[in-house]
Amino acid sequence: MKLDKLFQSLLLTSAVVFLISTPAKSEELQPGRINKSRVVSRRPRNFQLPRASLQQKIKLDEAGQNILQLSEIELPATKAQLLVQSSTTAQGSIVPIAGVRTNSTDKGLEIILQTPQARQLQVVNRSSGNDFIADIPNAQLQQASGDEFKFTQEKPSEGITEITVTNLDANTVRIAVKGESGLPKVELFDSKEGLIFGLAPSASTAQKPAPKPEEEKPVPSETPSTKPEQPTTTDGEPIELIVTASRTQEDVQRVPRSVTVITREQIEEQTTVNRDLTSILANTVPGLGPSAESQQSFTQTLRGRPPLVLVDGIPISSNIDNDTSVANLRRIDTDAIERIEVIRGPSATYGDGAAGGVINIITRKGKQDKVLSEAEIGVRSVGNLKSGSFGNFINYGFSGKQGDVDFVASFTRDSFGTPFDAEGDRIPLFADSESDSTSINVFGKLGVDLGSQQRLQITANHFNDFQSQEGQSDETSTDLQKARFVDRPVDFIDSADPFNRGTILSFDYTHNDILNSSLKAQAYYRQTKTASSLFDNRVFSPDSLLDVGRSVVTAERFGGRLQLNTFLSDNVSVLWGADYSKEDSEGNWDLFDTDEFDNSGGRRARKIGESIRIAPYDIESLGLFSQLKWDANERLALSGGIRYENFNVSVIDNWVDGRNGSSAQGGDKTLDDVVFNAGVVYKATPQVSVFANFAQGFSLPNISRILQRPEDGFNFAEDVELSAPQKVDSYELGIRGRWKNFQASVAGFYSYSALGTTVQFEDFGSDFRILRSPQRNYGIELALDWQPSDKWKLGSTLTWSEGERKESEESGFVAITGYDVSPLKLTAYLENETLPGWSNRLQALYVGSRDRAFEADVDPIGIDSYLLVDLISGLKLGDGTLSLGVRNLLNNQYLNIANQIFAGFDPAFGVASRGRTYTLNYRWTW
Repeated sequence: MKLDKLFQSLLLTSAVVFLISTPAKSEELQPGRINKSRVVSRRPRNFQLPRASLQQKIKLDEAGQNILQLSEIELPATKAQLLVQSSTTAQGSIVPIAGVRTNSTDKGLEIILQTPQARQLQVVNRSSGNDFIADIPNAQLQQASGDEFKFTQEKPSEGITEITVTNLDANTVRIAVKGESGLPKVELFDSKEGLIFGLAPSASTAQKPAPKPEEEKPVPSETPSTKPEQPTTTDGEPIELIVTASRTQEDVQRVPRSVTVITREQIEEQTTVNRDLTSILANTVPGLGPSAESQQSFTQTLRGRPPLVLVDGIPISSNIDNDTSVANLRRIDTDAIERIEVIRGPSATYGDGAAGGVINIITRKGKQDKVLSEAEIGVRSVGNLKSGSFGNFINYGFSGKQGDVDFVASFTRDSFGTPFDAEGDRIPLFADSESDSTSINVFGKLGVDLGSQQRLQITANHFNDFQSQEGQSDETSTDLQKARFVDRPVDFIDSADPFNRGTILSFDYTHNDILNSSLKAQAYYRQTKTASSLFDNRVFSPDSLLDVGRSVVTAERFGGRLQLNTFLSDNVSVLWGADYSKEDSEGNWDLFDTDEFDNSGGRRARKIGESIRIAPYDIESLGLFSQLKWDANERLALSGGIRYENFNVSVIDNWVDGRNGSSAQGGDKTLDDVVFNAGVVYKATPQVSVFANFAQGFSLPNISRILQRPEDGFNFAEDVELSAPQKVDSYELGIRGRWKNFQASVAGFYSYSALGTTVQFEDFGSDFRILRSPQRNYGIELALDWQPSDKWKLGSTLTWSEGERKESEESGFVAITGYDVSPLKLTAYLENETLPGWSNRLQALYVGSRDRAFEADVDPIGIDSYLLVDLISGLKLGDGTLSLGVRNLLNNQYLNIANQIFAGFDPAFGVASRGRTYTLNYRWTW
């Protein structure tokens, strides 16, 4: 779309914003508002009265100030009444409330919201039975560190049974006071300390003396030694807050998308059986394909399309990583992760690459006012306790907060071990598996609060995964049923062993009150580099220039993000900003001396040079975006947005391909597009919400695939038709319910793209091509969780999806390859606290069969079903937890989806998965 169309779209969006925000602002000019009294030490506030009560007599306190007693208001015939406090400041600025405490008085009790900006707080009040409820729509419970908290106090005084103060959503605080036998009387004051709610019990209990309440401090959202305590509604149900869907914090119940959040507690539980993120996500996220059980994750799609992987909002996915060297989910250790947020379905919120959705990995943060240390040691057997199958891991980290400075750091070393399949055979190193690998992860984060509104933060993570190539696949035999290990270790000379490295560095700055907005700015640097295992190309392509070699792929990216969330009224906000990035990518072949390799029986690999596998290229992108959010009322929330993206692709001028020796020329390509999104959430009941959305995502074609093995005389600038990215239109309808002991969600989706990016292999190890033909995907996702008692938990997820592509106008749609579309996936778990401090969990993953792509001559083989059952057991022991995990408890012999398709080309490449795996670890905090 051209810039003039973009201008028209932005103008239309601005007009809609103006029409929505004008009534909200004009409300400030309505007559009948009662201004706040001005007192130096404490400023009593007056509430606006409903018209039926305007003539009601207002009680005076001892100082003669007008103080409204809620119990004296003549309530109308409705069950609840709304009282609105007048506003004296411009609406929209989020005011942080750093603490909440209570204080006994002669009349009863005070609730003190600690903030220096008390007069900016706007209060909306109502009563229901014996309950007083006040909402503050322009505030958040937020400590100076940026952490959220909640406040709860039971029986604080005679006549009041409970007080709760929580974040109702991303910009609203709720105060709820439950009266014992009647509605409490409430007075409202401003003070230097903050906003004060003065409480007095109803007349029936006012004569009883009230004990002095205990002062409570804010409860952090998580401590390493206890389960995190989430904000809750007045009904006691947890409020789950996410940032990935819209780049701003919001209640997941008001997001018009399918969302999955994996908490720190779940991550620790799942790492007992597998520390690999691809497996953890496959077990917990509906819509995500099964794990390929290796460093590669290019076959693990989300709703049939590639997801965008982020770490703290920084893109880890790269254009070249869509190649078979992809390792996006193996570039950070689980001990550095606080939680993972998964948005299912296309999204343009973070730019290019999220055709299937977004996986945002959010790192840990120092929270405690003291320094805490955490350690974990463990041992595993990845081969049913066979000799040589043992590995080990160790982790140490510390975190804390001193004044305005918070910090966290950790170090992890994980030695995987030598894997064996369920039949007791050693698994060969193939497709960059975890076999005989050792990974080291170093993570650190330092944050400084610059007053109550500003924060500066620096984060760094380095991951290095290296392997010892202890053996190879048997490539000589033609009568094999599966890949066979040959005990032939390779000694690399003048070259490193196979490795996978990733480095992330980011600087973040936030300002919560600037120009009636909250500002976030981020600058980042990310580098990834992967060197595969060695292979003898003479077996596959005897006529190729490449003999013995291995692939080395590098991607380096730097960029920045700037966004402002501007509040147009109490219930309308607009997020707007810009993203910029530049990524340089290249792929080379390491070449090895064939004579020395052959004479040593394939055991010595001396590097003698390099050649080009993927010509060096860079992609520069600029994105401009705007996202509107309107909470129309307590039940209805609407959102919509627009994003413009401009790309410039530049390929090196000239190069010679390392396999076929072809000479090729590069050049530049520029392309751009505009995408939209719109969504609605309707809360039918306090527990049930229905949502619908239309979203567009976009992805550049994989430039690296275009540049591999070009024909002689190939010219990128002239021969490649690259006028627009792949744009995906997605439609989704869902319903979710959240009760105290039961949670459920179901969603259906349909997506369509006129330009596809499906990869089709002509033969294993040979050329492949990108199919830019129309593509459609559709499916259903279901998630259920039930807690029948404090001792029992059980749940399940179901994913069914399909996809087709259309090669020409004359042909119909045919099934998409199993690399992209997975068969039916079903997960289930049953968890029990068998004894106090001892819990046990059984979980299962079932992957169904799929023959559609095989019957359409797209895949070389149909996909067979398989079942995995895991056991997780945890025992509180001393200051920590002793955990036992058994993966593949039934010792089932199977091939995962990717390896089944590989085996269809040649059974010698059908690598079986691991048999029964044992893990024993101990984690403690001090």
